[in-house]
Amino acid sequence: MMKSLALCLILPAALPAQAQTTVTARPAFEVASVKPHPPAPGPLRSSSSVEPGGINFTDVTLKGCIRAAYEVQPNRISGGPDWIASDRYDIVAKAASAVPKARLLLMLQTLLEDRFQLRLHRETKELPIYALVAGKNGPKIHPGKEDGETEIGGGAHLIDSRGMTMKALAGVLSRLSEEVDRPVFDMTGLAGVFDVTFDVEMEDKSATGADSSQSIFTALQEQLGLKLEPRRGPVETLVIDQAVKASGN
Repeated sequence: MMKSLALCLILPAALPAQAQTTVTARPAFEVASVKPHPPAPGPLRSSSSVEPGGINFTDVTLKGCIRAAYEVQPNRISGGPDWIASDRYDIVAKAASAVPKARLLLMLQTLLEDRFQLRLHRETKELPIYALVAGKNGPKIHPGKEDGETEIGGGAHLIDSRGMTMKALAGVLSRLSEEVDRPVFDMTGLAGVFDVTFDVEMEDKSATGADSSQSIFTALQEQLGLKLEPRRGPVETLVIDQAVKASGN
């Protein structure tokens, strides 16, 4: 596992560094293309790829790009003109060399500032959250080695970690599934690191048409003895102060 991936997953609850008014000191892509996507009827059919050498976004909105660049959920973005959620773009950008994902996202922030004249600031607001707490019968997790290293592996719905804090787990859960539609904060009271294996099987519908996928909430309780409890709490959000339509290269 790349250490950069682990760092990215450990700290999702806090927003990355605030966008600055100048981009000269910020990391930037070597080449980048931003073009309006040809108009097409029907729902948004976007795709996005973030690789060590660059990004490739197709049929994306500016709001979607902001979500990707700052790794935030939709309810943590406010302000800006209506078109940021409707106008569609194709964005391809390449770095001079392979770089960690965290640096690529900073490059994407710079690109949005440059091509869309994006300006934003952060505000703390009272919003719906999930508190990660112990379940009815207590946690089912085992202490890990306190060696300062956190390894996080697995696919879109799998966590296989050796040495994970509960804060890191809360961060991963915040983006693990569309079911988790609000930030997750660790309120377990469990200190130290733990070995965590968590698998949510997302299966296809059966021949009868019934959805056989397992709820992430159920899996969390059954496998780890933890639960997500709906609450409200202070959440750092992004407020868009300015955005200008990009006309293309």
